[in-house]
Amino acid sequence: MDIQMRQNKVLEALLQVILPEGIAIRPWNEADFSAIQQLSSAEGWTSATQRPDDMLLAWQQSWPALVAVKDETVVGFVRGLTDGAITLYVADLAVDARMRGKGIGHALLDTCHFLYPTARIDLLSTENARAFYQARGFRILSNGMRKSYVQ
Repeated sequence: MDIQMRQNKVLEALLQVILPEGIAIRPWNEADFSAIQQLSSAEGWTSATQRPDDMLLAWQQSWPALVAVKDETVVGFVRGLTDGAITLYVADLAVDARMRGKGIGHALLDTCHFLYPTARIDLLSTENARAFYQARGFRILSNGMRKSYVQ
């Protein structure tokens, strides 16, 4: 899918998402990568610093790959992989610690849902984030979590 098609698809999805005040969600671009690295590092995710070339490639090859922006600053992101119909796997989701509790993570997940409304969302979570996902309807499955969307 080319960049223009992705942008149009995100715009359509965002019509259904309630965005926190002052927050915009859009497809990521390479100019966002240093902010993505900083947010990842703040979470303790080592790929950001130890494997930056691989991390950049992962972002280039992933979709949906979205950033949440406030005043032109990236304050959150989601990177996923999908077959477009059954499963959307969230590989990474992070929100700047100073911006948590404002609905940004929820809006990023909702955007993914509205991009692929028939796909369930699968992900792995840290213990610290488990309550966030469970509050949004995800359930624990073994070592992972899943939320199925039913229309």
